[in-house]
Amino acid sequence: MTDGQNERRQAGVEGNWVCVATLGAPHGVKGDMRLKSFTEVPAAIFKFSDLRFGADGAAVTLVKKSKTKDGFIVHIDGIDTPEDASNMKTKQIYVCRDNFRDAAQDEFYLADLIGLRAHDLSGTEIGVVTSFDNFGSEDLLELVLHESVKGLGRHIFVPFRKSLVPTIDLDAGIAVIDFAEWQATQTSERDTNDADISIQDIEN
Repeated sequence: MTDGQNERRQAGVEGNWVCVATLGAPHGVKGDMRLKSFTEVPAAIFKFSDLRFGADGAAVTLVKKSKTKDGFIVHIDGIDTPEDASNMKTKQIYVCRDNFRDAAQDEFYLADLIGLRAHDLSGTEIGVVTSFDNFGSEDLLELVLHESVKGLGRHIFVPFRKSLVPTIDLDAGIAVIDFAEWQATQTSERDTNDADISIQDIEN
């Protein structure tokens, strides 16, 4: 089993620190760099007053120079040449979780969901939340189960609906999943028809 810490680190969450941006390639001859923001509103990255290189690392101040298709061009004090900028490529920028505004009722930050232990309705721990995705139709919790489910494996996606995820207890670090109901939704119409045919064949 896992306590969710590995999943949190992989998602850019370390302790009370959250990765909100990453630096990219140098731009121009004055040490400017490309930056990709992970905040819901990309430009919100410039509103944080205490950005750090890494979790609780050295402070960094971003000066926005321009916007690009995939992010921004920024300048950082002390980075004045393309060579300096090249050495900073892929550096991640973090902010303390305390800087986030309080979420509304039944709203959650991704940083709070990653690493939650998933329990079924009986209280049995079944896995851990590893990601939060949306492939176009609805929000999904990605779980890695402690035990594989026949035909479904260990990596599953549970629609983030109240009926299937009735409780998120951040203080306890638990997401309650109606696992039986979720499994029932995975039974396709074809599987149901096949089962009916098999029963009729046996009865005949």
